[in-house]
Amino acid sequence: MKIWTIAWKDTLIRFRDRNALILMLLAPLVLSAIIGSAFGGFIRGSDPVPFDAIPVLVINEDRGAQGEQFIEILISDDLAELLAVTEMDDLAVAREQVQVGDARAAILIPENFSASVEGGVDVDTAVSQFEFYADPAATLTPNIVRGVVTQIINGFNTAAISVDVTVSQLTEQALTLGPAMANLGSALNSELESEIGPNQLSLTLNDVAVGEEEDTSDISPFAFFAPSMGILFLMFSMVDGTRSILDEQKGGTLDRLVSTPTSSLEILLGKIGGVFLTGALQFIVFVIASSLLFSLSWGSSPAGLALMVVAVVLAFTSLGAFIAAFARDANQANIIGSVVTLAFAALGGNFVPAQNFPPFLEQLSKISINRWALDGFSDLTLFGLGLNDVLLEIGVLLGLSVVLIGLALWQFQRRMAR
Repeated sequence: MKIWTIAWKDTLIRFRDRNALILMLLAPLVLSAIIGSAFGGFIRGSDPVPFDAIPVLVINEDRGAQGEQFIEILISDDLAELLAVTEMDDLAVAREQVQVGDARAAILIPENFSASVEGGVDVDTAVSQFEFYADPAATLTPNIVRGVVTQIINGFNTAAISVDVTVSQLTEQALTLGPAMANLGSALNSELESEIGPNQLSLTLNDVAVGEEEDTSDISPFAFFAPSMGILFLMFSMVDGTRSILDEQKGGTLDRLVSTPTSSLEILLGKIGGVFLTGALQFIVFVIASSLLFSLSWGSSPAGLALMVVAVVLAFTSLGAFIAAFARDANQANIIGSVVTLAFAALGGNFVPAQNFPPFLEQLSKISINRWALDGFSDLTLFGLGLNDVLLEIGVLLGLSVVLIGLALWQFQRRMAR
């Protein structure tokens, strides 16, 4: 009860501060509107930004002509500007390169590929299954590659079925060749409809660790910039809010609270809880306002959005408490907090999506809370995904929160005991 009383009192004080309200609510909405309007084409793709060909690795275990033909299609002039194809012999090495981000996808051509195509469709024989390995950190490029590979595989499937149907028609109706050839078109269409199915294709594509498909043809620019600015100003508020504990310690207010029949842990939890409650209300208001002003959808799952908000606010609150606990005084906490906030914002992708970073920097960005927060909210706003798709981000943020808040409480109690 005491914890809640302290937390609610601090929250009311915070929301009565006009300057704080401008920082928490008005500033992120204004910046979201300005940046979203200015750089909308960057997200929408109305003026496409040139990009390098997507690096793709191919492991060919097939020794027949069809495997070589498959590769020739991938490296053809028609796909040269889209795909940068590299042939490899070792699947394990290729998967490792995809995992670390050196390549966006790897394709394994199975050893029975040529036999499956040249032998036609026979559901009694083994299915020739391609393996598709995708960079788990990428969302758009793996789907582009997967779409290209699927189209090529479907082409081989059509060719195989066509041969099978043609041979069947000529064999069974050798004495009436004319009528057979006349009916070949309808027979082929009927056979294609019956054969091309998830369990009946002679060639199939097996996805491994590939992201969800998305349609970026009509993405609102605010789907990225609104969560980005909301996260940035939430971090400012949380770091500033926890720094107030040091201001109260310097002013003697904290010492007077300690002298009351209230444990130091209750006081600290109340103070930190007040910062968390302020941040939660701040972001909830921001979500509602951005939905009304920018017609922004925050995902298909209210539960996913709620848990993301809790996890993100708790993570930034814990980070602010950690900085305040180990800073020498309020001034030092202010300096360190500002530096960390700007560094995490730049590294985490608040200004430019982290997926556009060089591979090493894109991996390094995962040390920041901002990156996990942006990834989670982008899944909700950009791609309209649900709770199951943001569980990883929620888990990482909650895990960081437990570690940081534990260290902060331990250090604060040591300081108060002096």
